Amino acid sequence: MAVVPMYWGEMVYFDSDNSGQSLLFLHGTGCDASDWRMVIKKLPQNGHRIALDFRGHGQSTVPIQAFSLSDLADDVLHLIDCLSLQEVVIVGHSLGGMVAMEVARCSSRVAGLVLLEGWTSLSSAGSAFDPGRFYGSLSQTEIAQIQQKAEATRNRFQPEVWHNFWESVKNFDAYAYLAGARIPIYEVFGSIGRNDLTQEKLRIPPNPNIQWVWVPNAGHYLPHEWPTEVAKIVGTHRRHFKPPKSPLSGGL
Repeated sequence: MAVVPMYWGEMVYFDSDNSGQSLLFLHGTGCDASDWRMVIKKLPQNGHRIALDFRGHGQSTVPIQAFSLSDLADDVLHLIDCLSLQEVVIVGHSLGGMVAMEVARCSSRVAGLVLLEGWTSLSSAGSAFDPGRFYGSLSQTEIAQIQQKAEATRNRFQPEVWHNFWESVKNFDAYAYLAGARIPIYEVFGSIGRNDLTQEKLRIPPNPNIQWVWVPNAGHYLPHEWPTEVAKIVGTHRRHFKPPKSPLSGGL
């Protein structure tokens, strides 16, 4: 793991330091870079892989001052600058997907997005699926590990700092960005709990650059449940992650 100094402390990240296409992995709330280990392991080895720990997550410093989702995006942009990445594909899970959209909105260096249940907004995401699908096919041991890590992460923060951050997450809305996005975007969801209203409630606008991907027998924690399938989604479609000369069409 490597460290980049930030005004709020130190941000820790993993860097494979390989040549080739750069893939940047952003984890969900209460998770960290290590949650991408199996996905990265399943990918071809001839590429540049980066995964960071958000503020207060994993080995990164816990901030004492208020911050927002936009600040997390600024941290990612700073890392992109530090590593001199001219073009990067961002793979984000849940909160990481939301941060990825904010980064892409601010930077032309983002060549594509793979959003693993990276919500357009939280306002309707909670009711988009039938109940009981959150942990999908994970075992009780795996569920307990995820829950314990998430609780330990939240407990590191002062209550008012976490509250300010979570309010910014609840207020986030990427609909306008997605409607006008000109880079390839894969919207990836687990199929457990899907119903007739799911796609409408997920609030993903019509855009020929956006493709839907449904992972069978999966819930919310796609990198944990089905790392091989996630790696295939990223790896198989790497050729699409270039600024398109004309809008993509079709779906998966």
